[in-house]
Order: sequence, then C-alpha cells, then structure tokens
Amino acid sequence: MSYHSILCAALLSVSIINTTKGADSAPGTRRLVRLDPKASNLLVEKNWRAYEKGFAREGGGMVCDNGPAGDASRGASQTIVLNQKVAAPIVAGASSRCENVGGSRNGDYSIYLDLVYMDGDHLWGRTGNFDVGTHDWQRQEVRIMPEKPVKSVSVNLLLRKHGGKAVFKDAMLQQLEVPASAGLLDGLVTLADPVAGKVESGLFVRDVGADGDFVKASAVGPANLGQFEAMGLNLRMQAMDGNITEIQVADSSGKDRALTLVYTMPAPATRHLVDPRRDEPISGSREYRRLDHSGRISRLPIAAVADDRQGRAIGIDMAHPAIFRVGYAGATRELYIAYDLALCREKPSTSVYFYTLQFDAKLGLRSAIDQIYNAKAFREQFENRFKRLGLWMPFHAISKVKGWEDFGFAFKEGNDEVAWDDAHDIITFRYTEPMTWWMTMPKGMPRTFDAALAHAKALAEKNNPQARALFTSGFKDARGQPIIRLRDEPWCDGGVWSMNSLPGIAGESTDFKNKWNPQLKEKLYGAGAKGTLDGEYVDSIEGWVTDDLDFDRTHFAGATTPLTFDPATRQPAIHKGLIVFEYTRALRNDLKPMGKFTMGNGAGSRFCWLVPLVDVNGTETNWNRNGKWSPMSDAELMTIRWLTGAKPYCFLMNTNFDQFGPALVEKYMKRALAYGMFPGFFSPDASRGHYFSRAELYDRDRPLFKKYVPLCRQIAEAGWQPIALARSSDEKVYVERWGKTGATQYLTVFNDSDQSRTIALTLEGLKASTARELIGDRAIQFTGGRAEIRIEAEDVQVLRLE
Repeated sequence: MSYHSILCAALLSVSIINTTKGADSAPGTRRLVRLDPKASNLLVEKNWRAYEKGFAREGGGMVCDNGPAGDASRGASQTIVLNQKVAAPIVAGASSRCENVGGSRNGDYSIYLDLVYMDGDHLWGRTGNFDVGTHDWQRQEVRIMPEKPVKSVSVNLLLRKHGGKAVFKDAMLQQLEVPASAGLLDGLVTLADPVAGKVESGLFVRDVGADGDFVKASAVGPANLGQFEAMGLNLRMQAMDGNITEIQVADSSGKDRALTLVYTMPAPATRHLVDPRRDEPISGSREYRRLDHSGRISRLPIAAVADDRQGRAIGIDMAHPAIFRVGYAGATRELYIAYDLALCREKPSTSVYFYTLQFDAKLGLRSAIDQIYNAKAFREQFENRFKRLGLWMPFHAISKVKGWEDFGFAFKEGNDEVAWDDAHDIITFRYTEPMTWWMTMPKGMPRTFDAALAHAKALAEKNNPQARALFTSGFKDARGQPIIRLRDEPWCDGGVWSMNSLPGIAGESTDFKNKWNPQLKEKLYGAGAKGTLDGEYVDSIEGWVTDDLDFDRTHFAGATTPLTFDPATRQPAIHKGLIVFEYTRALRNDLKPMGKFTMGNGAGSRFCWLVPLVDVNGTETNWNRNGKWSPMSDAELMTIRWLTGAKPYCFLMNTNFDQFGPALVEKYMKRALAYGMFPGFFSPDASRGHYFSRAELYDRDRPLFKKYVPLCRQIAEAGWQPIALARSSDEKVYVERWGKTGATQYLTVFNDSDQSRTIALTLEGLKASTARELIGDRAIQFTGGRAEIRIEAEDVQVLRLE
C-alpha cells in the first residue's frame, strides 16, 4: 500500500475499522483508522472518454498502445462532479500492466487527478506513477486531502510521451469524510483522543514502512536531557541559538526505516493565516496547510494561526531543510511540523530543525514575518546585497540593444561580454544547471533507453566528462536503472539524464566537480580572469526535468541533509530538492566571502529553502497563455514577495510577443510594480525569438520601460516592509509599504479588479499630511490620516509620503 493510500479513512456510509487495539497502544499513541474495503465506486465504466488518441477495449481493460512513438499520447478520462459542502478526502486508484514502455517513471504513465474547487481554483496533477519497462499488474493509488471543498475531480489513465503499450483496469474513485469521532493529523485520520485545546506538546514517530500509528516518544532519564525513545529509535531534542530546536534521530538496527517524525504544540485559535493578506476561519476537524503538487512538501516554511489574543506559528529552519510539512490540526487545535525521514545502514542518523514563535494577532501573518526578518538567526536569509536593482537579461548581449540604457538592465545571465558588462555596471552571472546532463543523440539513433545508455557509455569511453559523471552521479530509479527523459528541445535533440549534484559524492569525475571545482573557481574569479564575473546563475533550480528521487545507495553517505523515502515502495532515497540545496549552498559558501553572488531561476515554487541561498530570485512565466490574459494571482505574488524579503525578484515573460501588445505589456509592468518586482522579457520557447533581439518589439514598448522600470527600482531598493501601516477600505485594492523606518516611505496601491474603484486610504502608524503620486505626479492630501483615492481597473499608484 502506498503512502497516499493511507492518507485518510472512513468512507461515506461505510463503517470505520480500527486495526490497532487501544489496549496494546503505547500511552499517547494517535491511532489511525482504516476504511472498510467494500466501497462503492463513483466511476462509471461506460463513461470513460478518450484522452488525446484514446484507448481500445480489450477484455476487461483499456489498452493504450503507442508503439515505438515516444511522443504519442493516449489515455482514458472521466470527470465526476462532487459539489462538496466541506472539504472531504478523495481516493482514486487503478491497476496497469505494460510492455516495453520507454523513458523513466513519471506522471505521464500514471493515474492522474485534476481537481476543481468550488471557488473556481484548481489543483492539477496529483499522480500515482507506474513503473516503466515491462511488468505485470501493478496497483497505484492517489489520496488527496483538499485544502477546500471540491466541485469536480477528473481521473485520467495516461500513457503519454512514452513508447510502448499499457493496459488499465479496475479504476476507482471514492469520496471520504472524517467522522465526528476522528480528526486529521498530517493528512491521516486518527482517533481524536486528545481533547481540543488541552493537548500538550509532543514528539511522535510513525513507522510508515509498517503502516503504523503515531507513537508518542517517551522520555528517557531526566527531562532536562531532552532524550526520548520510540520504536527502537534514539531521539534527542535540544535548544539552539535563535529559538531553534534540533531533533536528532538515530537507529542502530541497520535496517531501512521509513519514518514520519512529528512535533506538535497546542495552539487554540480561531483563524488560519493563509498569507499576509488572507485569513480563514478554523472550523470542524479539517487540517489547514499548503502543499506542493506532490502533496509531500509545504510550500511555505511556516504555519500560523491566531485568536483574538495571540498568534502562534511553527516553522522549519530553512538553513537545515528536510522533506517536511507544517500545518494546523483543527480537531485537536494544534500546530505541527512533520518530516518524512529514512534511516539505513549507509546513514543511520540525521537531524532536523524547527522553531516556534508568538506574534501580534491583530497584525496577523505580517507580524510573524516581521519577527522572522529581524531575528538574528534568519536576518541574513532575506537581505538585499545590491546597491542597484533592475531587469534580468538572459542570453543576449546588452550592448546589442539599441538605447539599452532605457530598459533598466541590472543582471545578466551569461558571461559572453563580461568586460562590457563591468564597464556599464551590469552584474554578470555564469550559467550552470545542476541535476541534468542534456545528451544530444545522433539523427537516426532510436530514442530508447537502451540506445541512450549505450551512447552514454560510448561517450564515457571517449573521456567525455559529463558521460563519465553519469556513472558516478546519475540518479538511479527504484529498480537501480539510470533515469533519462527522451526530449526534443530547441537546445537538445536526445535526452536529459537526472544527475545527483551533491558535493559529497565520491569519484574522480562527478556532476558537482564538472560544474564547480577549485580550478574552475580560479579560472573564473582568480587574478587571470577576463573581466570581473559577479557570480553563478543556477538554472532550473527546482529540477523541472529531473526525477524527484535518487535511489542510488552509493550516494547516501554523501548527503548532509536528511534522506527521505519513496511513498510507494518505502525505499530510502535522496530528494532532488535537497540535492540542489547542497549544490547551491556550496556555491554560495565559496562565492560570498569573495563578495560574489548567486542567482536562481524558479526558486520557491516548491522548495522554500532555496530562496535564502539565492541573492537574485526570478522565474520565467507566461501571463498570456493561448492568448488569454492570466497573470499570477495576488496570493502567489505575495508568497513570492515575503519569501524573498528585500531581495530582488525578476520575471522573464515567455510568450507570443505578437499577441502581447503594449496594452498587455503595460498591465504586466503595473502588476510587477505593485509587488516591487522587475518585468523582464525572454522568448516564447525559452530559446528562439528573443524579445531583445527584435528592435520592432522593444522600440514599440520603450516608453513603457522608461515610465515604469525606474519606479520598480525605486521601491524595490527601498525594500518591502511586511507591516503596511496603512489600510485600504476595499479588499480588492491592496496597499503595501516600502522603505525602512527613518528612510523615505512609499506606498503602492493596486486595484486587482476589472472595475475602477474609489477607496479610503487610512494611515495606521505613518504620519504624513501629503503624498506625491509618482506616476501621475500629483499631490494627495491626508486629513486625519485619511485620503480618498480613485484608481482604475488593474492600475497601480505609487505614493511617496511627505
């Protein structure tokens, strides 16, 4: 049974079965409840419809036969309307067998769920992935604890972008609910023995490999030693500097252990603090948390709640990451942090780190963020190290842009003209991409795993350093095979191997050593370097084409961060989010003492712990996909803003620029300005048709750059302040503050609606009688700390307080 298959229990109208006798449980054990396997299926066999090229009926199964075509897509799809009144767990499953399915194990050969929430939001791509190659019937299940009520769920049985043949059968979908006698803890249904509001802080361990309960760790010896024991594990909790707690976990059995370690703390509360702008009421037995698309990792480093008197939060120390989740259990009114850890003979011990804090409930999450920014232990993680900020230019010589001064460039990806960049105050980064080897394959060579591996071996024999590194650093899947994704991209027709970039991997030729070593450091940054390079750019920092897990046991001892496990097989593995953390940390530890910098593309989408390691954060995006204006939401932009702190955040717009005219360019720039971010441009396919290679485009938009980019720079350099000290009377008109205490103060006012609005802007702790609106260059008068402002749809105003 997979991790997801025990996420929750208790089917509608089905009795609960408790598989653990209470009398046999250790004191304080949180017992899981199981569901009766006799459950009605919401899927209807005759309602399956074709996905892409569809499927054929054969016996009792649905056949998807792509033959040798690695780019073909087939499958079956069915959508069920749920119209949930309250969020209720969902489980789906299917069985599949296959013949000669190529590529690597991923969501393109899977049972694949898409959810639409009642409010119109969505959750895409929760998958149960089948093994590739050839195998008999295999079962995969997906369990989802939705964050809010679900309108509909689409179940897809997919074989896409894989050659070979797959057969699917026995698909099922069930909707679950949490009964009154139970509650949720870390996505699992437990018997709610603790009385809400009367629980004590506790350390729990769950043996995931044995499908066990949450067992409370018992103290060993005097309480001040902080030593505990649970299920044969030795645990120790100790306080560190900065209100950080370390938990050491050790196992002497020499066996593989798949564990979830949970620390809980009582936190009576009435509100869950979703983001700096939004709260939601706490009710019932549901959980409150925000997870990545895998459902295993929290998007944010903290979970926070409040009542009328006090706010409380728990969070991970991002300097010591692990596969973790933070959340709030509504039934028992407790905050928790949970870690998915693996121990084994190669790495029998590990440590994890968290902190707790109390904050001003009236100011909400903003107060907690302000505390984090000002805490000595974390201050460095959010600091801006640059005097001058501006746009990100990728892969194009700024010197070739006519009138380049008008565009506000500050950061250059690519070291093709370092001396020119130095002379013109441009910060220049060398391009690197951890965790991948893009291997070009000759025309006519079969696009199969066997052919790709043979080609890699041939290159290694010719002393190709990347090929040699594949056999020391390449990821291995659960069967021990290297992992490749066969791709035809503008920059590579062939395949991309998943590479483990840990600095600690042994070998003469490793992926880390190929990309960073003392000789390279001296060549790039030493006395003989041509031009003054400013730092290292880490592309695809979250590994967009890399498998999540590396099962190669020879790599385990080289990891300084905790191992985790595969939810389906419970095998120990190294997670890519921690690999890239160690890679980027090693770069930063070498670069910062030299006064050099790091830049990262995509940090914070899944792995919050990467953001503190990166001095310039940014991402490639498309706000006009398929010709429809669809910018990032305020919730997403505020998440980015507070994770980044005072650091610069830069966008690259990757879209069809012929459909992205001046009106959309201006809307893009206004929204970026509202959040103190920088509106850059790149390419429709991240390769060809570079915006700044087309003078007709940038000349067309030049007046907009000259109007908005200096203002983006002005407020970004002042620095975002989490406590706004100002309030809008309209919930769709947002106000943010910029500038440290004692310095010039700015407010941005942004109308995130499609209608013009008139608002009352009230100052709360800021003393000013007038402000200068910098875009329209006009005065705004405050009477008693209040001013009336009219603002157009999707418009922004920048107020400098005087």
